[in-house]
Amino acid sequence: MKTLNAKKELNLLRVLFFLFGLGIMSWVPRFPEVKAALHLTNGGFGSLISSGAIGSLISLLTIGQVVHRIGVRKVLHTASFFLMATLSILSNTHSPIIFFFVNIIFGAAISAFHISINAQGFNFQDRTGRFVITQLSGLWSAGALFTAFIAGFLISRVPLYVHVPVLVGSIFLLQTLIINSLAPKLITANEDTNVEYRLRDLLRGFSFDRLISFGLICAIFLEFAVSDWATIYTKEEIGVHGGFNTLPFVLFTSLMIFGRFTVHYLLPRFTLERLAVFASVLAGSSFLTSIFLARSVFSDNEHLAFTVICIGFALAGLGSSFLGPTFMTAANKRSEHPASVVIGHIGVSNIVLAFILKWILAWTSQLTSLTVGLIIPGILLLTVPFFVKTLKSV
Repeated sequence: MKTLNAKKELNLLRVLFFLFGLGIMSWVPRFPEVKAALHLTNGGFGSLISSGAIGSLISLLTIGQVVHRIGVRKVLHTASFFLMATLSILSNTHSPIIFFFVNIIFGAAISAFHISINAQGFNFQDRTGRFVITQLSGLWSAGALFTAFIAGFLISRVPLYVHVPVLVGSIFLLQTLIINSLAPKLITANEDTNVEYRLRDLLRGFSFDRLISFGLICAIFLEFAVSDWATIYTKEEIGVHGGFNTLPFVLFTSLMIFGRFTVHYLLPRFTLERLAVFASVLAGSSFLTSIFLARSVFSDNEHLAFTVICIGFALAGLGSSFLGPTFMTAANKRSEHPASVVIGHIGVSNIVLAFILKWILAWTSQLTSLTVGLIIPGILLLTVPFFVKTLKSV
């Protein structure tokens, strides 16, 4: 079997991370069409989308051990297939019941692929001594951004039921080739004892670091909200139709990528705690101000309202960009558990908190308006300064 050098292996991992983001985010910019096909209200759609958290939780508690027992390659192949299959169904079904169960499988497949690919990334990092995880995460975000451009171009040209299945089918074939090419370097069964997410390890001595868990969800919930609701918001609340309604999501993601790759330039001049306070206030205030102005001052001028929303979303993406990874790093520093167990603990609490908040946002939007619902993640960002003392350990 042909031996891979480190450079080629890293390039293949980069492409795999990029394709992962490209595939699983492919349908997000077209959520207005998904919602319309299911004939659901904002509350019902938000609740249904949240069902993916059930599958994610199941994966978090099991897949790490599966990776340890059978190796990364088999898990990646299986997860890649189910990502393709479930996305094809989710973009075609008109049945909320089918959507509910398939979305659970979709959530499980996402977490399975995520755990496996990150385990491989850490394995490469340990073998080569090169810190690449942040870069690989940035490439995932780049894939998510690129798929938003694709969706924006195709919205008025290609129907959803053609766009998503063709795209994810092509990605599945590419992922299969890349996984096979990486095979000589992929973690084999029982090889890496540091990437276990065993259920007994997660439950035994489970620690709920309140400051970290609440700080993390306050920092990243806007990212969840923008992914789920940005295109629906610009269509229903602002009145922008066609491919342009993806622009706020594109700008948010673009500035988030920029922030993650450039924040280290500021660290020699400012403390991490000070940066986190400034960034969270910038992100939260920009986001809240933009949605307030769009629905009050500029409510009669669609173009000005849309411009304000684009600016607010862009600044929110920039400000919130590095907060989530920083809180995760602090969690590992503050805990006495191994890193794999810490990720499990934080993952469980984060999924539960996100699930609750997604329901609150969805039904607040249903009972009032989506503008009011989006106030929730903006306010949460403004509370991040109350948790930044945890970052002193980083």
